Amino acid sequence: MYLPRRLIAVAFVVAAAAGCAAGGAATTVEGPTTTTFVAAASPERLSAACPFLDSGEVQHELADGNSFESTEEEPDTQGGVTLYACSYHRARDSHAALVELGVGDAPGFDSPEAAFRASARGCADEPKPFTDDAVYCTTSLGSTTITIAKRSHGRIRVAQLGFRRAPSDAFLDAYAELAKTVAGRL
Repeated sequence: MYLPRRLIAVAFVVAAAAGCAAGGAATTVEGPTTTTFVAAASPERLSAACPFLDSGEVQHELADGNSFESTEEEPDTQGGVTLYACSYHRARDSHAALVELGVGDAPGFDSPEAAFRASARGCADEPKPFTDDAVYCTTSLGSTTITIAKRSHGRIRVAQLGFRRAPSDAFLDAYAELAKTVAGRL
């Protein structure tokens, strides 16, 4: 993963190092796989990222005429926190991820705002408010990262959507819809 996993890891490790206070369907994954299963509601326990956003939803919101597939990546544990990641790519080109989603519980954060502040470390510009539960920024690579954070199941849960495209008015409505979808499932 080139974006969300790295940025979420930075945010979680920062929180852990700073010594901050500590129902639905889910899938268990053993390595990279392709999936189209979507969580109907927020799972109590995280076990995968792909169920939070279906590849068809990505294709629809980006108005891309190609079919999309999603691939669940290996979970990554850093600082005692497990991060789950999913990459979305055109079915005909499974090697070029256009969108990536990272999801994890953030036990070191006491509020969504704390997660937003920590995620800003991966931004090349100041994160901007986006939706009720999200902020977005441009990365040093010129791509777009949306950080979604909310209280869920008694803890702060964070997701990041990474898009290879830089922020532009042409895509912000689509990005907002995808962020709202993920936030609703966190």
